Amino acid sequence: MNEKKNVRMVVEEVGSKEEVKPAEEVVSEKPQKSEEIIKESIKLEAKHQKESSFNILWILIPGMLLLGLLIGGIFAYVFGIQKISDSQKSNTSGTQNITVEPTAAPTSKPTASPSASLSKYKIKILNGSGIKGEAGKVQTLIEAAGFTVLSTGNAATYDYTKTQITLKTGIDPDFVSILVATLKKSYQLEDPKTVSSQTNDVTVTVGSLKAL
Repeated sequence: MNEKKNVRMVVEEVGSKEEVKPAEEVVSEKPQKSEEIIKESIKLEAKHQKESSFNILWILIPGMLLLGLLIGGIFAYVFGIQKISDSQKSNTSGTQNITVEPTAAPTSKPTASPSASLSKYKIKILNGSGIKGEAGKVQTLIEAAGFTVLSTGNAATYDYTKTQITLKTGIDPDFVSILVATLKKSYQLEDPKTVSSQTNDVTVTVGSLKAL
């Protein structure tokens, strides 16, 4: 019996020794865990702050660049307008200072009046159309242009269709060209002919055909 009691007491002592832990060991485990939690939370908060500051920088940098471009564009626009206005002022002042010097009018050489050259030769008019009054009409026409009529009359025949101009040798070509241009307004003309045997300066024989 005594041996059994001793064995039970030994077992109880061993069990009690295994279950009971020192108070210091139990207390020391809790502060270690709380310190680890605090450290992890500090690390997470620092990481979150870094991420938030990084995101803020990504937002601020483009905004600052856009603002700089906007300000630079405004300065360039204002400077360009001011430069244009300054150039316009300089141009206007330059034009105001320009002095216009009067130029002498070109002097033209005196030329003989057409009437003076046209009256140089005397014209004889003959009616070869058979139409009454045609010689008088031609006289009125060429005298209005500045020519001088020597006489009027009838041609030997009335079968002239185109008006003819015969000239004495040595008649001025300019005189002839002006006479032709004057008669072409009312009559159809043949080419002027020079007749060496003609005594009067110019003879105009009026034909029946009028100007077209």
